[in-house]
Amino acid sequence: MDLARYTALFLSDSRDHLQRCNELLLAWERSPGSTTSVAELFRAFHSIKGSSAALGLEAITEIAHTSEQLLASVRQGTLIATPEVINVLFKAVDGLADGVETVGRAEVPAARPELIQLLERYAPSFSNTSEMPLPERRTAARPAAAPVVAVLAARQVRVDLERLDALVNGVGELVVARNRLAAIADREIGSELEQVSGRISALVSTLQSGVLRARMAPVDEVFDRFPRMIRDLGKELGRELRLEMQGNEIELDRSVLDSLTEPLTHLLRNAADHGLETPAERVATGKSREGTIRLRAERVRDEVVVTVADDGRGIDRAEVWRRGVERGLLEPDAPLPDAVGLLRLLSHPGFTTRSQASTISGRGVGIDAVLSKVRSLGGRMELKTMPGRGTTFLLYLPVTRAILRALLIGVGEERYALPFGLLAEAAVHEGAGAGVILRGELLPTADLREVVGLDRREAGRRPVLVVDTGGGRVAVVVDVLLGQQDVVVEQIVAPVGVPAWVGGATILPDGAPALIVDPAALF
Repeated sequence: MDLARYTALFLSDSRDHLQRCNELLLAWERSPGSTTSVAELFRAFHSIKGSSAALGLEAITEIAHTSEQLLASVRQGTLIATPEVINVLFKAVDGLADGVETVGRAEVPAARPELIQLLERYAPSFSNTSEMPLPERRTAARPAAAPVVAVLAARQVRVDLERLDALVNGVGELVVARNRLAAIADREIGSELEQVSGRISALVSTLQSGVLRARMAPVDEVFDRFPRMIRDLGKELGRELRLEMQGNEIELDRSVLDSLTEPLTHLLRNAADHGLETPAERVATGKSREGTIRLRAERVRDEVVVTVADDGRGIDRAEVWRRGVERGLLEPDAPLPDAVGLLRLLSHPGFTTRSQASTISGRGVGIDAVLSKVRSLGGRMELKTMPGRGTTFLLYLPVTRAILRALLIGVGEERYALPFGLLAEAAVHEGAGAGVILRGELLPTADLREVVGLDRREAGRRPVLVVDTGGGRVAVVVDVLLGQQDVVVEQIVAPVGVPAWVGGATILPDGAPALIVDPAALF
């Protein structure tokens, strides 16, 4: 037996089983009189028991076996599924999850006698529990379900992310070569060269699309862990919380998706602890006792917008202003901050409106960490809040970070790339004014010549790019527009600091490097 391969399969399958256990227990907790989840829970624990026993993981096997005994008691009617019993099963799932992650670190899980004793308190000893037949499954209502699942399972394979990364890198090199060939074909005379170039371009585009699709994964791989977290937070905080999720089927590049867990955890914990009121406070203001947090994903052009919203008290602008003045971040005569100003203050390192930190939040690291992570992914963040109505955070994330459609721009002797999906419109800027006025609106303006250290041009017509940063529209003035191009995004690894506005680098068709501009970081 290939032990390493079998262990990897055990880890993957066990994590899937435990995720399903959490979903079933949450549903059971909402409807404690129902026992429809018992048989499937039993099968999940039984599967973990069998696979862990095959690897000699006795601590995991013992927890799974004792959990089976408890469920068998419920199924036979000798134990009533009270909230306390369901809570004990949640603890069993946590114990199994700890053991599985210990195996993932190439360590041997330790025995959990205190957990076993807790389970045995509710689970009378059964002989041959593992051999007890499962109740017959009713399939009349869905006769085709089993074969459909079998076909889907047969058509899916797990691919190591490093292999996909290698494929993406290879496709990236092909894209660069294709762009160079197209540039040569434009200069040379000859229909045959043009035809070959067009054919290669089409083939590379097909390969590029296929490889990028292979890297995509649905956001529910991250979302599905949060219902259990919100349930536990509600009990810890003494609040009635409900999590509503939408858009679980929306897909993101795996590298982006894997980085979402931490920032979303911060935002959800802040919503539960900071945003939502206690049941008594909600009732006093005419709201329902139960606070609602909404987690949603939506595809908008070349981005996925992930929204975290609550129906709580909203952000106290006056309190944020007061704290900002105390810390020297605002002048005493400064007006109350708008949404953009609120986000800027809340994301300042160490900023918090809490006088005392809790175990949940309030240390002033949450929003700062979220914004930093979102920007590192090539995304941006927006804040909306209304007193007494709640707060919404919107994360604008690129669907993929490997290859993007970019607008090439010229500044001085250098060329730069700007993500095309961020572009709202292009206009012309006249003169040397400090700001761009478009249809009567004065936009925050950055002259890319000054950003890169060149002298400002005092007169003449220059292109201006109006960009949607999530926090509002801004203007970026450049020297010349060079056209659109698919570019391969490369992360910059440098011994010295890279300017915040640099979102990566790429290679142009003539082999020259170009920096990718993150317009949100210019302001």
